[in-house]
Amino acid sequence: MARLKERFQAFVNNRWLVFVAAMWMQSCTGPGYIFGSISPVIKSSLNYNQRQLSKFGVAKDLGGSVGFIAGYLSEILPIWGVLLIGALQNLIGYSLLWLIVTKKVPVFPLWAVSII
Repeated sequence: MARLKERFQAFVNNRWLVFVAAMWMQSCTGPGYIFGSISPVIKSSLNYNQRQLSKFGVAKDLGGSVGFIAGYLSEILPIWGVLLIGALQNLIGYSLLWLIVTKKVPVFPLWAVSII
């Protein structure tokens, strides 16, 4: 029984498991991958021109590509902690964007929307 517990702990603390879990999480966060479909709505509701929308898209892509914070957190937190933080970030970011697009909150400046 103790050996099974050790193997389970080794499996859960495996860096490859963290990597695979992160890939699954990214693939399940659909809104990040349909930006091209929702960008006309963002552009019209926020009154952005094409240049501002492009900057917003670059900020979104850059934020998704820079994983040093997630990498650091995976070193000090268990897998469920990293996944919980990522899920909360997506929930907060896309919820705020939805509230802005539906005009339930005032439009933020471009720099503020880009860091959401």
